[in-house]
Amino acid sequence: MTIIASPTPTPLSILITSTAEPLSSLPADDPPGSQGASYLQQPPKAKAVEGEDVVLPCFLKSDVDEVQAVEKVRWYVQSLEGRKNVLQGNETAEDEFAGRVFLSGDLSEGGLSMTLRNISVEDQGLYLCAFISTRSTVLQGGGTKLSIRKGLGVIEESVGTIIGIVVAVVGVAAGLVAVILTQFKDKLNCQQK
Repeated sequence: MTIIASPTPTPLSILITSTAEPLSSLPADDPPGSQGASYLQQPPKAKAVEGEDVVLPCFLKSDVDEVQAVEKVRWYVQSLEGRKNVLQGNETAEDEFAGRVFLSGDLSEGGLSMTLRNISVEDQGLYLCAFISTRSTVLQGGGTKLSIRKGLGVIEESVGTIIGIVVAVVGVAAGLVAVILTQFKDKLNCQQK
């Protein structure tokens, strides 16, 4: 099953800055700024079950030609362990994400989603996308907080199924006993008369 987080209709906090520095050197808590009418839109929350795939959308909304000027897209995650680069362009930035992340969408239309496959509880955190233009402008979304819960294992699912079957069998047996006793009582009353 793939979980797709839908975007919110309102713009979220952004960071637009002109810099020659790579995005990874920017501090995680830079205050958002604004410039022109460009912003990135990301859904604020996404939830999934361990082992599933999750799609995290990121959309560039712009009244100017910012979309045509985008040179790079980067995704990173802020978690309790700190900030980790996930994707730089379409290249995996950290070994733990190798073979599990990829981009989809059409950059010329302003949308690039990141799919994270076979997620685990360790993948939860705040996922941020950033578009970097040819003019070294960085446009960063407000992020999507990904929450992951452990899925039921085979044993837990089996125990639940077994309990359900036992309850159903006991219910059917109790119903049959009630019907048989009623029939037996009626026959016993007929024989005593």
